[in-house]
Amino acid sequence: MPDDTPYEINPTRATLAQRGSMPQDQKAEQSVLSAMLRSPEAFQECLLEVNQDDFYLPSNRTVFNAMRRLFDNNLPVDPVSLADTLNSEGELERVGGLTYLLDLANDPFALASWPHHAQILRRNTTLRQMIAASAQISALAFDAPEDTKEVVDQAERMLLSVTDRSVRSSYSTLEEIMEQLYNDLGEQAESQSDTMGVETGYPGLDSRLLGLRGGQMVVVGARPGVGKTSFCLNFAVNAAEAGATVALFSLEMSKVEIAQRLLAARSLIKLTDIRSANIRDNQWPQILEATEDLRQLDILVDDTPGTTVTEIRAKARRMLHGKPNGVVIIDYLQLLSTPPGANRNDNRATIVGEMSRGIKIMAKDLDVPVVALSQLNREVEGRTGKRPQLSDLRESGSIEQDADIVILLDRSMTPEEAERQDRPDEGVTQFIIAKNRSGPLASVDMRFDGETIKFYEIDRFHEM
Repeated sequence: MPDDTPYEINPTRATLAQRGSMPQDQKAEQSVLSAMLRSPEAFQECLLEVNQDDFYLPSNRTVFNAMRRLFDNNLPVDPVSLADTLNSEGELERVGGLTYLLDLANDPFALASWPHHAQILRRNTTLRQMIAASAQISALAFDAPEDTKEVVDQAERMLLSVTDRSVRSSYSTLEEIMEQLYNDLGEQAESQSDTMGVETGYPGLDSRLLGLRGGQMVVVGARPGVGKTSFCLNFAVNAAEAGATVALFSLEMSKVEIAQRLLAARSLIKLTDIRSANIRDNQWPQILEATEDLRQLDILVDDTPGTTVTEIRAKARRMLHGKPNGVVIIDYLQLLSTPPGANRNDNRATIVGEMSRGIKIMAKDLDVPVVALSQLNREVEGRTGKRPQLSDLRESGSIEQDADIVILLDRSMTPEEAERQDRPDEGVTQFIIAKNRSGPLASVDMRFDGETIKFYEIDRFHEM
């Protein structure tokens, strides 16, 4: 006979000096389970964030384990399938019946809030483990023999076991690090490539950057109109052609504008002609071929305005999930929205600094390079020479501090400016590697075709 007795709300029946039951949050548990039922993507992320011990209520723990078994058996995870599984195990009525499962699946706010609620579950788990460990330590102390060394040793092991979950994932042994490095070097040697990671597609840059690697924050800065967006689109195509998945977040241009620029660069047809649909009959084969080529590339574009770093991080996690080689591009940093809850009294430099740190954390968390475009301060316009430098990064010195690589674009905007000895030649865009934690500083010259929105690296040997 199945046991229809409802699960206890306070299964341990522990009371803590005017505190009631052990630390737990029934609503947070339900929110996480709801997200797992509503979204396959959230389900897989939840499996990485929480485990059965994070569910204090036995009914919710039973539901979580049943959902995980369905997933492990490659079965659909939905209220009906879940109810069938629990019923076959004699647990359906004890957890609250089909009604409870349907209520879980109908929580419209769960997908937005489950990451925070998962943190609540992990925090409560840690607190419960600390309470249990402290009780055991107290019992050991009351019954301690004359030699307390053994008691102290056991107490230390108990406390370390509590923090092991949160601390263990934050470090690696040197043995693990060296083994990974050895494997990476072997793969690089077999491929006969000088670079590791995502390549820009421009040999002069790649030979100095040695590839963009997971965890790196790469900043591309320039004055308006110099071509930072055009470069990031060229780079996106080159990276995708080399096998990378590109998550492009455009806060300035729409998806249509981006597609027009990509098509112009690929087909070598003027952007103005594409925008106006002024296509000659003999150009349609070029358009068709370029369209087919671009369709094959794994480039994902999000043009949502007013987005925050946190939202980009969540979206990028889903966009790059299961992709072995990814890169995130943000165009551009100063258009990111202030995160909710930020102090509105903070100055812009402080806010941009928080965004910059968020981007760096995103790069490490997702283990992909994040390329963030940035405007330069207007002061560069009035300076003799106008050559950009790190201090010109607009609104925050934190960008310079957080970035692993900073590339500054410089170009003469008029023929008169190009005639000066301290300015780039006409048609030349200098890519100044102003910061490079893993390699040398240098300057790489490129030509920019404004009609087709395409950069070409200058080959001085062939020019001569």
